[in-house]
Amino acid sequence: MINTQDIRFVQIPAMSVASIQCISTSPEKDSLKAIIDFMGDIKLDNEISFMRHFGYVPQFDKCGNADIDIFERLITVPENIEIAEPFVKKIFPGGLYAAYTVPIGFFDRVSKLKDIVCAMPNYELADNEQFDVIEEYLNPWKFPLNNINQFFTDTQIDILIKVQKLNSIN
Repeated sequence: MINTQDIRFVQIPAMSVASIQCISTSPEKDSLKAIIDFMGDIKLDNEISFMRHFGYVPQFDKCGNADIDIFERLITVPENIEIAEPFVKKIFPGGLYAAYTVPIGFFDRVSKLKDIVCAMPNYELADNEQFDVIEEYLNPWKFPLNNINQFFTDTQIDILIKVQKLNSIN
């Protein structure tokens, strides 16, 4: 059960990210493997504590194929780094988010979090059609780089929902 005391409001700054979209029968695992390989290829030190790792499900037309899905991952990178395909360099725009921490796999809490935020007098959901609902993987520099399955059992995430603060009328 989510209650209002469990929700944090965080301002996430804009940042340079390397992005990869995977379309497959297991896009979360496929994109995670790509991120791990990318970190090794560009020599991102896996002890850098300022690294951030986000994931989300972009809009996608399955064209009638129920077996495939899509997942996109973003990992912060230095602004001056060159990015090679299949990765794309983007600017994550940041913004104000309502955050709720869960073990990985509890993404069903999104609708409950949205309901609670909508009932709050000082906030409303912000809709910009991209990065409205994302997950941030906590402590990404501690990922088990040689055991992807362990990632899916041990990782905690913040569910992040884009919000805006309403003006108070006194």
